[in-house]
Amino acid sequence: MEITAISSIGNLDMIALKPHQVVMSCELEEAESFYRFWEGLAYDRIMIQVITTGSFIEDLSEYFEGYAYKVIKLAKREFHFQSILQRADWDIAGLLFLLASINDDVFLITDPQPDKSYFSEGKLQCLTDSGERIMWFEYDAAEIYMVGGN
Repeated sequence: MEITAISSIGNLDMIALKPHQVVMSCELEEAESFYRFWEGLAYDRIMIQVITTGSFIEDLSEYFEGYAYKVIKLAKREFHFQSILQRADWDIAGLLFLLASINDDVFLITDPQPDKSYFSEGKLQCLTDSGERIMWFEYDAAEIYMVGGN
């Protein structure tokens, strides 16, 4: 990963960075590059957040059947999906890359804190004071961005 200029990030309209946060990025040439990135990431739990339409939210909910998740309606046809999974639950990398390649707004938070709301006012809040890593993808999963971590 390398430091990225804020001005080069194309989808910041959904991200609320805190002052002085450094954004790192990694170009994802294909799914394999994401899998390598994911293998090197240390975490116990991962929060997955997806902003999507009503037609896809039903498919997503079926995929997460048996796991805790919540869906909040944001607009007429826009929904916010959120689930927290344990790393040991399943090999999640393939699903994450698929989600990022077909949805514009996929957010990931490693080891999220139970008392924090990471999505409010229509934006991902980059709250990393407890050691969380917050990640999001460029459109079509061409790149992944990350803030936080120790």
